[in-house]
Amino acid sequence: MNGVSVSRHTLVLGLAAVALSVVTLVGLPTPLQAVAAIAVLILLPGQALARLLQVTDLALGALLVLALGLATLTVVSTAMFYLAVWSWQACVVTMGVITVLACLARARQEAAS
Repeated sequence: MNGVSVSRHTLVLGLAAVALSVVTLVGLPTPLQAVAAIAVLILLPGQALARLLQVTDLALGALLVLALGLATLTVVSTAMFYLAVWSWQACVVTMGVITVLACLARARQEAAS
């Protein structure tokens, strides 16, 4: 990576988004698929977006993870619905892509500092 250091947390978050998106699409036993879907659709995008804000307060950070994850999911789902392209698979892939893009933005922030 040309000497650029990316934090382990950012790398793990991006890789988890890709891995859990694929696992959710391939299919798992129902309870495991529900946990993977919640992670991909709410927690991972929320965590990736909250890390861009660099909040130091733990309670505020946890609240931001949920709020940003749910807000992003709402925007993506509503846009897909109104464009008549909604499917749960497309929603999972889109949220995974948003997570990876937020991780790339965070890696850029880390490289700049």
